[in-house]
Amino acid sequence: MVKMTVAGLRLGQLVTSIQGRDCGQNYIIIGFIGDYYLLVADGVRHKLDKAKKKNLKHVKVSLQVDRTIEAKLTAGQRVTDEEIHCALQNLEKRPEEGEVKY
Repeated sequence: MVKMTVAGLRLGQLVTSIQGRDCGQNYIIIGFIGDYYLLVADGVRHKLDKAKKKNLKHVKVSLQVDRTIEAKLTAGQRVTDEEIHCALQNLEKRPEEGEVKY
């Protein structure tokens, strides 16, 4: 069995919880803890100062990345909860690559 790790994931990437009380909730990746855990936030319930720790097995990873958030986090600049919330709303509206909306 191959274990999935955070290698290849990017800051600012959209993930959806598939386990726990927050099942179905969308988040943005704001950090990594080791090889198997993510720090995620949505800007409302889970703000940047109280980011949620999620096991990589408990999320569905999307290919969508907010490039502004990614650039700021990579450069070590400050990101606000409002920016996270707006980015999350924009990513939820955009269809994923290859996805067709009817």
